[in-house]
Amino acid sequence: MKSLNINDLKNMRIDYSNVVNHTLDVSSNSILSINNGNKEKLNNYINLSLKKKPQLVITSNNCEINNEKVLRFENYEIVFNYILKKICKQYEDLNYFGITGTNGKTTSAYYLNQLIGEKNLFIGTIDDEKKYSFTKEKVLTTPKLFNIVKLISLQKKNIDSVSLEVSSHALDQERLGNLNFLISGFTNLSQDHLDYHGSMEDYLKVKAKLFRDGVSRKFVYVDSEVSKKLLDISNIPSFSIGDQDHNNVKYINSDSNKIIFQIDGNEVECELNLLGPKVIENFLLAFSMAYYSGLYNLKYLINKSKEIKNPPGRYEKISQNGKTAVVDYAHTPAAIREVIKYSKTKYKNVKVILGAGGERDKSKRMKMGEASSTADHITITNDNPRSEDPLEISKNILEGIPLNKNTDVVLDRKKAIFKGIESLKEDEVLLILGKGHEKVQEIENKLIPFDDTKIAIEAMELEN
Repeated sequence: MKSLNINDLKNMRIDYSNVVNHTLDVSSNSILSINNGNKEKLNNYINLSLKKKPQLVITSNNCEINNEKVLRFENYEIVFNYILKKICKQYEDLNYFGITGTNGKTTSAYYLNQLIGEKNLFIGTIDDEKKYSFTKEKVLTTPKLFNIVKLISLQKKNIDSVSLEVSSHALDQERLGNLNFLISGFTNLSQDHLDYHGSMEDYLKVKAKLFRDGVSRKFVYVDSEVSKKLLDISNIPSFSIGDQDHNNVKYINSDSNKIIFQIDGNEVECELNLLGPKVIENFLLAFSMAYYSGLYNLKYLINKSKEIKNPPGRYEKISQNGKTAVVDYAHTPAAIREVIKYSKTKYKNVKVILGAGGERDKSKRMKMGEASSTADHITITNDNPRSEDPLEISKNILEGIPLNKNTDVVLDRKKAIFKGIESLKEDEVLLILGKGHEKVQEIENKLIPFDDTKIAIEAMELEN
């Protein structure tokens, strides 16, 4: 089998708009570019794709298949990077903003997207525009580099920057390739994904990969004991957010529609109409990243701040007929604790509906129960049980809730929401936690349409 090089590829007439990077996307007009360090897996992937009769398969010397459609290249990484630039010539020239952390990634990135203007592309958990219709792959919080480049190439508007949620899985799997960030941000770290990372120490080490020379040029962080550990690992310039004199960004005070803070000694006052726990931290992180990027001046950012809104499913308030519910994505112990704490400053009684995802970190379920125990009433229900027994998941959560706590188990999520809305009295709020913006439930490996916000509105309309 002949081995080719990059010059051979350059001499070929290829329509790079037809290149795909996953066997799910292969069709008769496709050119599949694929590699894997495991020869057996690579051969299996390519054999699977050949059944769909693609035009070509571009791969590495790891492939052992002898087929006229299979082109084996030495230095596949060089070939792959060439393909990416053919798909989108300017992708490396854009300004990339990356945000990582356990909680607050989506909200901070969403705020940042609104701050830095129309020419920014937001890539993250929320995909209201169905941007990934070009692939049958599962949509991930942080897509792989090929899908990011493809997404950029399909934009109808001119873009000069990308704000990106960066997950620990993406960092660990080196999903972003050689992408370089102009500036990155760190929110916080609390228990999540330990089924994958094993320990909090390893979880932090993976997050820290974003804050290395060659990956990001500089970063902004919310000051905490955990972020101090990041500083010991990182080797790039950094800027801190807190309420102390040593912080580069010093929070002074805020009320329902205003925030005052100092940034590099300049006192700043912004109009702000946002609700939710950690909203101040998330806003200051987004504002600081935009400012320290060096691309936007204070006056511009102050003016843009008044336009910022929360992302869907992040402390999304629904009020009808004197009843109030809030849909929120909180699904970690820390996030659950914070959203209840915040709501208790606004309402006399706080009621909570929550569940836990199946086939995920089981060790955090009891802690989710413990975190919810500060609420006045708790209803345990289904989240995304997947193939796990929902009753067992609920028992895991209940282990963290005191026996004398006012608690129900209603596994049918719709019934739980209807019952919760019906029980609401004046000056009470129902927190519907865990799924936020999600539009489906995963039950027994099936995706069932389900929207917490729509269900809550439906329940309130019945109260007429």
